[in-house]
Amino acid sequence: MPSAVNAWIVLARAEKAVGNTEGTLRAIGKAAELAPDSAIMLTVIGYSYINLNRIPQAVPPLTRAAKLAPRDFLVQSQLGFCLQSIGQVDAGISHLETGAKLAPKYGPVWEHLGVAYQKKGRHRDAVKALEKATKIMPGHRTSWEHLAQSYRASGDIAKAERASAKARSLPTGRAMPVAQRR
Repeated sequence: MPSAVNAWIVLARAEKAVGNTEGTLRAIGKAAELAPDSAIMLTVIGYSYINLNRIPQAVPPLTRAAKLAPRDFLVQSQLGFCLQSIGQVDAGISHLETGAKLAPKYGPVWEHLGVAYQKKGRHRDAVKALEKATKIMPGHRTSWEHLAQSYRASGDIAKAERASAKARSLPTGRAMPVAQRR
């Protein structure tokens, strides 16, 4: 069966090379069907959906991957991001906290955790998470913007203004898809 999986992966790469997104996803899906207990294949599918901004579709394969690879910080972090993005904030926080424990120096997990805490009105927790994100990723504008929002929500206007000024001083640039932030 491994050769059949590899054939579908080769086809997925070829489809991607010619810009056929749907064909790429179909081929990756077929490979995953042949290897249903492969956390790697499920992760590839999930990240593909994230990169296409099809966040709800990323949740099922990433949920399965997280069960198969519970100590994979990136799977936990990306599943948490997806869950909080679709409104399942409590479940998202759980996975984001796991991702943060597994890889405390992975900046995006702290940013997404801070945003999830903001959504729950947990402003002190959001400030702590976002301060970590800005320490790890000092040049990442959106982390500073989120931190400014959390400072404002917690009543620290002076820190909010400093964080806003820092955010404005950074280039706006197009953000990298979440699954590629490593």
